[in-house]
Amino acid sequence: MLPLLLFLMVCSSLVLFFGRRVYQESEAAREYLHRKQLETIAQSFMHSAIRQEKDTEITNAAYYLPPLQPGNSEVQLSVSVNRVEDLGMRFLKVNVSDSGPEVFSLRQCRMVFPVSMLQQFAESPLIVTGSALKEKSEEKDNDTITSKSYGAVFPQFSVEGIAVWASTDFPSALELQRDGLSGWIYLCRNKSEIPKGLQVNGNGILAFADDVMIGDYTEFTGRIIILADHGLRIGNHVRLNKALLFCRGKLTVGTDSIINGAVMAQQDVVVEENTVISSDREVLEPFNSIISY
Repeated sequence: MLPLLLFLMVCSSLVLFFGRRVYQESEAAREYLHRKQLETIAQSFMHSAIRQEKDTEITNAAYYLPPLQPGNSEVQLSVSVNRVEDLGMRFLKVNVSDSGPEVFSLRQCRMVFPVSMLQQFAESPLIVTGSALKEKSEEKDNDTITSKSYGAVFPQFSVEGIAVWASTDFPSALELQRDGLSGWIYLCRNKSEIPKGLQVNGNGILAFADDVMIGDYTEFTGRIIILADHGLRIGNHVRLNKALLFCRGKLTVGTDSIINGAVMAQQDVVVEENTVISSDREVLEPFNSIISY
């Protein structure tokens, strides 16, 4: 009798063990399916909104969707839009949430530069909106360009205002070299320096809340937009092949460097020997960041 009881106890333990295992796997599969449904809804709405944006302006909104299955969980979709009119920036965030803690978010930025900015860059790739004087640097025989160009107006924007929409934290030098910009929006709040000799591929937006230095012999091969709240120093022998720069502070460009694109500074610009700033209107074409989680 005792062996039979032991056998039954072992069998029941095995049944409970496998039953619990099947239940856990079933719950994990249900949660995975649930999240994939939220992800699919967010991606579908995001892509649809971007496609229709030419005809219909995106606005803040909230929608209640049919319940998800399995689980009969209610779903809410919310849309948040923020705009920086002077730069033609539109930030879009799509949140999809259920009646529980699950939330899935997507973000995307689009820049369509206003006509006023395009007109300002029509005459010159370098615009300085500071004082109306031209001076010579006392330390070196370099031109300090501080002339007001064509009645230009520096766009109003705040890097901190863009911070909440950044795709990711600012990458390390290794990550920049290895991964490139990849269509992201990167933000750096502290004083920073991009090390010497990097070759950075890809398109992206770099936003700096404090002074920044781009080291000697660095090259950005793709299309970049740099937003600098303070000073920006570009080193010697630097190549920015398709760059649009906005600098609130003093902009200094070292010797033998090349900036192909357009530059606007709010204070003054020091351009050192044998440096070339050439116009490329492609940097003023609409720009779309990658859709980020």
